Amino acid sequence: MMRITPDELMVIIQKCLTPDLLKKEYRAENASNPMFGHCYVASEVLYHKIKPYGDYSAACGRDPNGIVHWWIVDNLTGERYDTTADQYLSKGLIPPYDVGRKTGFLTKLPSKRAQIVLARMANL
Repeated sequence: MMRITPDELMVIIQKCLTPDLLKKEYRAENASNPMFGHCYVASEVLYHKIKPYGDYSAACGRDPNGIVHWWIVDNLTGERYDTTADQYLSKGLIPPYDVGRKTGFLTKLPSKRAQIVLARMANL
């Protein structure tokens, strides 16, 4: 059984997200919107932390600006876990859940950026 909830993990992950983890094209927007550009790595980290405890999938959808947004779905309940939803909610927008689809990550194991976040989490 998981000792920490996905919601608690998301708060910890958020604390570990910094601009150095971003692709260059996301850094300007991130300066005023701290969760912007972090959805892939945040979702990847959350997925790898919770997948041993349930049936989860990655999901993504393209927003009206053409940017792909990522989150995690509990396949049994349909509940969404979106670590960086605030990048939309803080602007009065809804993440693109309505056009989302389940998918896999680009790598089977945690990516280099995800490994950095996981290491930071271990030091909290």
